[in-house]
Amino acid sequence: MRRVSSAGGVSAALTSLDPSGKERYHARPQFLPDGRHFLYLATGAQPENSAIYVASLDSPKEAKRLMSTTQGAAYAPAQKDGPGHLLFLREGTLMAQPFEEKRLELAGEAFPVAEQVGSIRTQAYFSVSTNGVLAYRSGAGGNGQLAWFDRAGKQMQTVGSPGEYSDVALSPDERRVAVARRDPQGANPDLWLIDLARSTPSRFTFHEAVDRLPVWSPDGARIAFSSSRDGPDSIYQKVASGAGSDELLLKASGDPIVPTDWSSDGRYLLYASQNAKTGLDLWVLPLEGDRKPAIYLQTPFNERQSRFSPDGKFIAYASDESGRYEVYVQPFPASGAKWMISSGGGAYPRWRRDGREIYYLSSGNKLMAVEVKTAPKFEAALPQPLFDARLFTGLNLGVFPYAPAANGQRFLINSVQGETASAPITIVQNWTSGVKR
Repeated sequence: MRRVSSAGGVSAALTSLDPSGKERYHARPQFLPDGRHFLYLATGAQPENSAIYVASLDSPKEAKRLMSTTQGAAYAPAQKDGPGHLLFLREGTLMAQPFEEKRLELAGEAFPVAEQVGSIRTQAYFSVSTNGVLAYRSGAGGNGQLAWFDRAGKQMQTVGSPGEYSDVALSPDERRVAVARRDPQGANPDLWLIDLARSTPSRFTFHEAVDRLPVWSPDGARIAFSSSRDGPDSIYQKVASGAGSDELLLKASGDPIVPTDWSSDGRYLLYASQNAKTGLDLWVLPLEGDRKPAIYLQTPFNERQSRFSPDGKFIAYASDESGRYEVYVQPFPASGAKWMISSGGGAYPRWRRDGREIYYLSSGNKLMAVEVKTAPKFEAALPQPLFDARLFTGLNLGVFPYAPAANGQRFLINSVQGETASAPITIVQNWTSGVKR
């Protein structure tokens, strides 16, 4: 995490990852009432290494571990003569435990506040105010449904059972789809393969760390993916049949790296790397010769979700250089030329198999289509709306929440359906009134 003055200026590092605990990242910060101390979640490669810490702006390296959990916690200040409380999720139950703010210590036993509270990854679906108001979301808020939609947005069929999916990747022959899925009994997601003809899933990775972001090789023989099993996300690969063991493809040198695409000739792997100074940058890993990674695009802004064109001569990606995410295309290798594809905000670009269309999601989650030509020179028409995509993950989670079929006539989408779309939010006033003192 980093800090910056409320008046603006240059940000500075605040916390650093602990390699002994194979920490992946720090998140979900919250100031305590004194404005100097803060809570945060440190996520580890294994669930038992994830925990809530309290630290001070004056001495952030002296952080104190408070409790083991894989989701963010929240502090509720004392009401009248009662103590303050730390609220957190434990297997779907919202818990509260007294917290002595002056001593920065938990006190007393934790007790349940609400049942069946939803969550996704590090985010639990609750919030608490400073004046005793609690809000939480219950029901099946953590599940999505993979489903095929035509170009008009009509649902054609569902794929598999509802689950907490992300990162949809169709195999080149369109017989299987690879997804990241969190097991209801586990804290971290693994990769799963779903046979599209039979709609049957099979687990592909088995490590207790976070395995996600599958990318198929062009011949469908291998799958590259990111994993936190040795600290910050690194890139691994595995034979698509599931045989053999996971193979390290590129070790992170400190900042997490995640794969985004594989060139159609099999020679290059595109990936994104997080940098403290330049944000998300795009890199290329040659899979032949010396296999030395090379920067493709590094700016003061965030570049993400990069995809090769089918002919391998262009790369589409999303960047926030304009102040909001838009979709751009540049030649590969980079030549300085650049075209903006989206209008009014856009992310998650995907190419049609013949390279004649680019799809993306607008800032309002509308699936858009843009006719393009890549030869003899690059040209792009105006974006055309297809339909409203009811995404499960939204624009902030997962690298690709949808995948177009090769012919562009249907789309496999990680969608919101049924109870997931209408899970209720409960508001409780004076939630501490029933707490025994």
